[in-house]
Amino acid sequence: MTVTRPYRSPARKARSQQTRRAIVDAFIAQLGDPGRATLSPAAAARAAGVSIRTVHHYFPDAEAQLAAVAAEVETRLFPRPAPLPRTPAELPDLVTAVYRAAEGQLPLLRAMVNSGVGTEVRRRRRAQRLQAIQHALAGIGASEAKTRRGVAVVSMLASADAGLVLADQYGLTLAEAGAACAEATRAIIADLTAQAAREARQEGRR
Repeated sequence: MTVTRPYRSPARKARSQQTRRAIVDAFIAQLGDPGRATLSPAAAARAAGVSIRTVHHYFPDAEAQLAAVAAEVETRLFPRPAPLPRTPAELPDLVTAVYRAAEGQLPLLRAMVNSGVGTEVRRRRRAQRLQAIQHALAGIGASEAKTRRGVAVVSMLASADAGLVLADQYGLTLAEAGAACAEATRAIIADLTAQAAREARQEGRR
């Protein structure tokens, strides 16, 4: 019995990839709309020159649309994925890498910060990074409350939000902002390490 294999046209595949990319680019462009709270498939269809049905074929719902935008933004910022930290000592390098990646993408980062839908895109992008920061700082052994505060601050330092404030409001270059945030991250690690040591000594006296 002969099995007929479906023919996959390279040209058709290339067109499909181009269409998908055009739709994602159109969604990303919406991040520049001040106050936008959700992505608009209709606006993306008009910008990409396709039907709204085509948009929903590639991205059937808001979840798929946001996931595609978050993945594309991450790829633009980090053509080579940034290594996630496994130890506290690696956290300052992560902060520095984030600012280095941001240098060529300021318009995109500003658009995300100023857009309501950008908040959700940033949350999705940062999910793995946040988990890695939590794991690295928890390994120091400081109190749960102090570790939780440290995770929050380091996560903020390792983000475009902090960099844009330092650049736009305080006149630092992104390189200077990255160096300052890496120094602040080292200070937080040192503080958590000192507290963990104090608690260990106190526990030893009991």
